[in-house]
Amino acid sequence: MTLLASLCLLLACAHVLGWLAERCGQPALLGQMVAGILLGPSVLSWLKPGDGLEAIADLSVLFVVITAGLEMRMKHLLDAASGRGFIALSLGFLVPAVAASIFTYTLGLAFIPAVVVVLCTSVTALPVALRILSGFGLINTRVARVSIASSLMTDIVVVLVLGILIAVSTQKAGVPLSITIGTAILKLSLLLVIVGVCYYVCSRLSKRKPSWGAPNPRSREDRILILSVLFMVGFGVVSEGLGSNFIIGVFLAALLVTGDLISETRFRNLEQTCELMTVSVFGPLFLAYQGIQFEAGALKDEVFLLTLTSIAVVTKLIGGYMMARMKMLPRYEAYGVAIIMNSRGVMEMVIASIAYRAGLVSQSLFSTLLIVGVLATVITPSMLRYWLRDATSMRAMMRAGESSA
Repeated sequence: MTLLASLCLLLACAHVLGWLAERCGQPALLGQMVAGILLGPSVLSWLKPGDGLEAIADLSVLFVVITAGLEMRMKHLLDAASGRGFIALSLGFLVPAVAASIFTYTLGLAFIPAVVVVLCTSVTALPVALRILSGFGLINTRVARVSIASSLMTDIVVVLVLGILIAVSTQKAGVPLSITIGTAILKLSLLLVIVGVCYYVCSRLSKRKPSWGAPNPRSREDRILILSVLFMVGFGVVSEGLGSNFIIGVFLAALLVTGDLISETRFRNLEQTCELMTVSVFGPLFLAYQGIQFEAGALKDEVFLLTLTSIAVVTKLIGGYMMARMKMLPRYEAYGVAIIMNSRGVMEMVIASIAYRAGLVSQSLFSTLLIVGVLATVITPSMLRYWLRDATSMRAMMRAGESSA
């Protein structure tokens, strides 16, 4: 089967099964990944992993990460990380990370695969959380503000740690581990310095309202959007040159592209275009390709799968609840934060996919992590519907959110 025919079949099946999943009240990502499993070696064996599909998967990851980064702001990250609130917001990451670390240590899992498990267990996908909050009409509540701030911090930490992990995995023979880790941290620090300089420059340009912020002919509009994309992709190239995965640079660069810099109209066009391409083409292709790489043998170790899923869900709920209570939210709203923090979605699969492609985890462990991410995401809407059944508490929460906005 040609590459074009494979892509057409994969995309069509992903959209059909994604639509069926939504009709059944489940996230589309469930059906899209099942499409890859059905077409891949696990069931029909019509499609198999190959260089062509892998290249498309890398391009899909690029668009997924750009779309995720454009929904965040570097300023929001700095605001969330300042003051005593940093400790509270960190609990959404630290509680599941500690629990997963203990679990992997008890099993005797090797260091690098264990860290990947910890990252996948601890991540919260901000884009997924935003869509869930918006879909349930909660975007203007205190639940949304606390969840978004913590998710933003969590995603940044996970991406940066993954960069160090990839650098460590390529340790050269005869080089001490301490030197390898130190070099990786120095390279990552250099990347962060570059990001900091660019953030300063972008902030100054935003305040000065440069000439490209004014209305311009269509050709100028196109050039500015192209420059924005090249800026983000260029950071990915710099990130790769420093020994990290390209998503780290792309993700950080996307945080710097704002409406204040290129004008709100252009930014909305850029964001909507990337989101449209991600939702309609690259997102389904990415998820379906993960299904092709899925190994049915991962289902044989039911104890490991169920235990890891339970740890991932329960500890996220605990960490989110503790975080919300430390932020002085009432119990009802704290339960909502705990549920939202359990959203992993595509970001967890991106982390697992990059780790697998880099040789950090086995195919069986990669498949297990995919199932954990899907299960955690699937149960989140159901838990939210149950939580919102208390109409009196919900109305009080909405009023409190509007008054504090």
